[in-house]
Amino acid sequence: MNVKDVAVKNILKRKLNAERIADENLNKVLQDERVKILFVKCKELVVEIAKLDIAGRSSKEKRDEYNKGRELIAQYLKEMGVDKSTLKPNYSCDICKDTGYIGLKECECLKREYSKELIKLSGLNIEELPKFNDDYSMFSNPKVVAGIYSKMKTYIDEVTMSPYDIVLIVGDTGVGKTHLINCMVSYSLEKSLKVKYATAFNFNQEMLKYHVGKLEEKEYILEPYLDADILYIDDLGSENKINNVTNEYLYLVINERMQKKKKTVITTNLDLGQIQEVYGERIFSRLMHKLQSLKINFKGEDLRIKLKQK
Repeated sequence: MNVKDVAVKNILKRKLNAERIADENLNKVLQDERVKILFVKCKELVVEIAKLDIAGRSSKEKRDEYNKGRELIAQYLKEMGVDKSTLKPNYSCDICKDTGYIGLKECECLKREYSKELIKLSGLNIEELPKFNDDYSMFSNPKVVAGIYSKMKTYIDEVTMSPYDIVLIVGDTGVGKTHLINCMVSYSLEKSLKVKYATAFNFNQEMLKYHVGKLEEKEYILEPYLDADILYIDDLGSENKINNVTNEYLYLVINERMQKKKKTVITTNLDLGQIQEVYGERIFSRLMHKLQSLKINFKGEDLRIKLKQK
C-alpha cells in the first residue's frame, strides 16, 4: 500500500468511527418508544413528500406533519437530556465529511494526512517539530537570522506565487540550517501543503531502492518526491555518492520539479565551488538558476558548541 492509500485509509477510519458513534447514540434514543414511532413516521413522510413533489402536487400538509414530528422528537430528546447533534456523525472535516475528496479534487485534510505519513517515514516526530517564533537569542547574529526566518515563512505563505522553485540554504555545520528547515516543514503542514522531507542520506538510499527495485514498486518510491508541493532535502553533501544513482536521480527530481513549478528547499554545508565539483554542472546550473533559484547564506557560530559552553 502506498503512502496516499494509507492517508486515505486513515481518513476513512475517522469517517467510519464518527458514523459508528452516531449510530450507537441513535440506537440508544430509539429505545424510547415515543421517539422510535415518531422517527419511523418522519422517515415515511420524507418519501411521501418526495413523491408529491415529483408528481407536482402540494406537499404542504405532509411537510407540516413532518415538522411537527421533528419538533416533538426534539422535545423528547431534551427531556431525556440528549443533545440531538450527537445523533449525526461528528466528522473531523466538515468540508469532505471525512472522505478525503471534494468531487475528484483532494481535500485539504487529505493533503495534511498524506504529508504527515510522509514525515513519519522520514523519521521526524511531527509533535516535536519546532515552530517559527520571534526568539532568536540563541544565535550570535539574531537580527540577521530573524530576517532569514521571516523570509522563509513568507516564502511558504506565498509559495504558489513565488518565482523561486529552488531555495538553497548554505552554511557551515551547526549554524541552524536544520532547525530552520524543520520550522519550514512544521509551518508547511499547518498551511495544508503536501510535504516531503528527507535527509540527503535517506534520499540517496531511496533512489538506490528505486534504481534496483521492481517496476511495480518504483512509482511508490519516486511519486512523493515529484508530487509534493514542497520537497525538503536536508544536509546535501553528507551522503555517500553512489555511481549511476546519486547525481542522476537528484538531477531527475530537481529538474522535473522545476518544470512543474514545484518547490524544493535544500540545505548544505558545501560552498558553491564544492557543489559544482561534487554534483557537476547540470545540477549546479539548476541550483543556481538566475530566475528560479534563491540562495540563502546562513552564517553564524556552531550552536552546538555555543550551547555546550553555557
